[in-house]
Amino acid sequence: MKSTLSKFIVLVFMTTCIFGINYGCNDNPSDSGDNVSNTNFEAVESISFEINVMNHSRLRLEAINSNINIAGMSNSDSVIISCEKRVGSESTEDAEAHLQQLDVVVQDLSNEIFVKTVQPQETYGRNYMVSYTITLPKNLEILIHNINGTVTLDSIDNIVSVNNVNGQIVLEEIFSSAHVALVNGQIESKVTLPLDGTIDMSIVNGIINLEIPQSTSAELSASLVNGTIVVNNLDLQNIVSSLTSFQEILGDGRGIISLSTVNGNIKVIGF
Repeated sequence: MKSTLSKFIVLVFMTTCIFGINYGCNDNPSDSGDNVSNTNFEAVESISFEINVMNHSRLRLEAINSNINIAGMSNSDSVIISCEKRVGSESTEDAEAHLQQLDVVVQDLSNEIFVKTVQPQETYGRNYMVSYTITLPKNLEILIHNINGTVTLDSIDNIVSVNNVNGQIVLEEIFSSAHVALVNGQIESKVTLPLDGTIDMSIVNGIINLEIPQSTSAELSASLVNGTIVVNNLDLQNIVSSLTSFQEILGDGRGIISLSTVNGNIKVIGF
């Protein structure tokens, strides 16, 4: 693995508190059992990695409290990962000390590049967060698991799969199948579905907005428990609808588009 690493540390006094839900992902809890009373102070560190793409077909990212931005680049032969690590605590000294327990692991595996946030299992009230900005070849498959934050994917020509718990998922200029699952938040997406491709998006509480080309060929189905379903600017055939479900054929019906929410609205717009 070819890797370049740069870092700096900045201590920032925050005038407002930052609150977050933190989940541990390693087996060794923090060595401090003392709960902190606030997160008014922050320690910040930036690191970066560059990995040459050889036989890799996928980027896999497992994050916890993260805002993730991934953009596909034409004629690129490397994955560049820029990370900003932050720890909020009740003093600069405590935040800086615990910043050393927040890490980003990058593994150059045989067929994929694997990136993972590692932090203490117990946070004792501290706020741990990593923000990711990643550029990579457009033809890499993307697989993301996150807990809290916004995930944005732009200009990807391979399958994208995103699982998030709380936050927002944004898909821009995706030219492939897309698999998206979210518990609370909003999905904003613009996807060009290939023939025989699949779009499946599900959310428990929130909104799904999907833009697709008017030329899309797919079986479209949408369902919810509480909310509304709106489909506009598409050539609809064989419509079957009710207050909580909608089915139709687009074009020759080659692909599959499946959208579902429990509480929220679903909107599908043709462009």
